[in-house]
Amino acid sequence: ITVLAGDTEPIDVYCHIPIMCEDRSLPYAYVPSKSDLGAAAGSKRPTCVILIKPHEEYRDTYAECLEEVGALPLPL
Repeated sequence: ITVLAGDTEPIDVYCHIPIMCEDRSLPYAYVPSKSDLGAAAGSKRPTCVILIKPHEEYRDTYAECLEEVGALPLPL
């Protein structure tokens, strides 16, 4: 699962990532703030993109998130 911060500037920093995700049928979603994304990832710094890989430790939670992100409409 790829999570991108919506307030990243300039957008050229990561504008290729959603295209790569779509080409590979990988789910992705946007969140409003890179500060919030960094905090959610356990970082003290703003973060523009995080990747969440499946792991045995949180398999059920990952599957639930994967389903939720997959159900989101594509961004306009």
